Amino acid sequence: MTKEDIAYYNRLNYISDSTFVVTGQHGFKGNRLTSFLIKKNNSNIYQNYEYIGDVNFYKISEEAKQQWNITDSIKVSNNFRLQKATTQFGGRNWIAWFTKDIPMPYGPYKFNGLPGLIMELYDTRKDYYFNVIKSEKIPDDYKRHSLNNYIPRAIPVTQKDLNRLRLDLYSNPFKYAFNGALTIPEGKKLLLDDGTVLSKEQLKPAEANERKKLKSFNNPIELDKAVKYP
Repeated sequence: MTKEDIAYYNRLNYISDSTFVVTGQHGFKGNRLTSFLIKKNNSNIYQNYEYIGDVNFYKISEEAKQQWNITDSIKVSNNFRLQKATTQFGGRNWIAWFTKDIPMPYGPYKFNGLPGLIMELYDTRKDYYFNVIKSEKIPDDYKRHSLNNYIPRAIPVTQKDLNRLRLDLYSNPFKYAFNGALTIPEGKKLLLDDGTVLSKEQLKPAEANERKKLKSFNNPIELDKAVKYP
């Protein structure tokens, strides 16, 4: 959170930004592109910057609100007095523990609107669990160098567009290799993100494995936006 906005993104990007200030170089070993969210403080619209594994970032603008049921349940954790609230959002039932000791109506991801900071959040299926383990003051001159590289060139799309792109990538998992060619030229090999090197003969079995991975990770926070893969 800064004076201008609230962002939800991979902590590795934050570390990369700090490294950039010292070294002038982006990234480090193990840092990979992931989706992220940004919301201006004077707006209820979330800018969702989605990375699906191809060569582009995509942007979806959405308003996110939750109808909270605040209960009388209280517990104490790390010297904070937490109160329980429940909501339905994104096709899941959620339980949140918030504290009025920090009167900020925010939480992880798109969760907001409670009279205090959400310190703990999980869905009843136990697929997702968020917990505040550390707070850190961000320097006044902090800039998100790692994210700012992608924001200006993100392509605006709808959720329907994004799902179509994901299905297209499922059909052709390596379509963006070799500048979009769908076959490996004779004598060439394909290097995957995980370091795997594929020859032309290995491409088809590898495509099947990529589709299997796409299906296994098809469990988003907003479950109602899961892709219906064949």
